[in-house]
Amino acid sequence: MNDDLTSHFAEFLYNQGDRIGLLKQVLRQLGNPDADYPIIHICGTNGKGSTATMIAAILQQMGKRVGLFTSPFIGDITNSIQINRQAIPTDQFDKYLNRLKQLMTSFGDGQQELSEFEAMFVAAMQYFSDQQVDYVVLECGLGGELDATNAVKTTIYSIFTKIGMDHIGILGNTIEEIATTKSKIIRQGNTTIAAPNQRPEVLAVLKDEASHKAATFLDADAVQIDRQLTKATNVVYQVGHQSGHFQFGLPGDYQLENVRTVLLWLDDFQKKQHLSLDVSQLLTQALGKLDVPGRFETIHAQPTIIIDGAHNVDAITAFVGSVKHSFSSQSKLIITGFLKDKDYVDNVRLLAQIPNATFKLTQPANPERKLDERRLQTVFQNITGKIYPVFSDPIAALKASLKESSNHPDQLILVVGSFYLINPIRDYLIKTRSNSND
Repeated sequence: MNDDLTSHFAEFLYNQGDRIGLLKQVLRQLGNPDADYPIIHICGTNGKGSTATMIAAILQQMGKRVGLFTSPFIGDITNSIQINRQAIPTDQFDKYLNRLKQLMTSFGDGQQELSEFEAMFVAAMQYFSDQQVDYVVLECGLGGELDATNAVKTTIYSIFTKIGMDHIGILGNTIEEIATTKSKIIRQGNTTIAAPNQRPEVLAVLKDEASHKAATFLDADAVQIDRQLTKATNVVYQVGHQSGHFQFGLPGDYQLENVRTVLLWLDDFQKKQHLSLDVSQLLTQALGKLDVPGRFETIHAQPTIIIDGAHNVDAITAFVGSVKHSFSSQSKLIITGFLKDKDYVDNVRLLAQIPNATFKLTQPANPERKLDERRLQTVFQNITGKIYPVFSDPIAALKASLKESSNHPDQLILVVGSFYLINPIRDYLIKTRSNSND
C-alpha cells in the first residue's frame, strides 16, 4: 500500500462504532462480492495463517482456483491477498483501494472511514470476485465477532485454531470471554471445526455457539497422527476409518497440531463433495514442500537463521518446544523483541528455558506499540540474572549477531517475537541475498 493511499485509511478502528454494519453496507454498495464464492473462515489465536495456507494449498492441488486472505502480512503488504499463492499485483491492489477511497468520500455523510485492515479485506473480496475464484480461505484479523472478516454474508466452514490469551481487554478479560468473541463467526448451519488440545472452557463455548446456530461441530482431537523422521518428514494419520501417510514439509512441532485440524477438514470436505481422492498423494503434493513465511522459517543458510513470529504465551511455548526438540545441544543466539501490549514478561520466562542460548534484545519497528529494548533488558536481567546487549534497531541486532556467529560456524541464529521485528529482518536478508546473486 503506497503512502498516498495509506493516508486515506485509519490505522485502527476496531470496536469504534458499528464496524460490521458499515462494512456490510460497503460490500452491498459493491454488489456483495463476498457472495460469489464459498468461504472457509479461519479464526483463533495461534496457527491461523498456517492452517489457512495448508487448506488453500490442498484446494489448489485439487485443481481449484483459491483466494487466500491472511494477516499480518509477511514481506510486501500485497502478500495478504493471494490467488493460488500469487500475490495481488500492486497496480490492481492500488486500483481497488482507490475505488474504495472514492466510495467512502461519497458514502453516507462522507464522514465514515475504514481502517487499513478493513480496506484490505474489502479489496480482497472484490479481487476474488473479479478473478472468479472457486473458494476463498479467509483468515480473521484481530478477533471474531467484530473482526472485519465477519462482515461476509455466510461461510461453509468456521475453523478454530488454538484459542489462547491474547489481545486481552480488547477481545475479553478471560479465556471464556475471548472464546465467546471468536465463536461469533460461526454461521447458521455451517460446519464448525475445533483444533485439538483446546482448553475445556474454550471447547464448551464453541460447542454451545455451534449448537445455537445449528452448525455441525467437529473436534480435531479425534484425529491421530505420528511424525516419523526419515529423509523427508513422514506423517502417519488416521481420521475416522481413513488412514495413510504423507510427506509434510513444515518445520516446527506446533504445525502437527495445525495439520490435525486440516486433516479433519479435508475428511469432511471430501465426504460433502462426494470426492474420491488419493488422500495420501494429495497431501504429499500439497504439503510436502509447502512453506509458510515467518513460521519457523529458515531464511538464511550460512549461518542458519530461523525466524518465527511467535509473540504470545501459547506461541512462544510452542516455539520453545520446537527449538528444544530440534536444536537442544546446539549453540543458539536469539534476537527478540515484543510489543508493549503483549505478555512479554511470561514470554521472556519461557525463552529463558531454551538451553545453550544467549540473547540480543531489540525493539519492533512499530513506534506506537514497541517495547523499549532497555525495558526488555531489565526483564531478562530480573529473570535470568544476566545483562544482554540491546539494540534500538532490529537490523543492528542482526548485523551484530552475524558478526559474532562468524567466529562460531555451528551457531544457530533465531529471530522470534513480533511480526514488526521479523519483517524488517526478513526483508533485509532477502534483499542482501538478492544483491549478492546479481
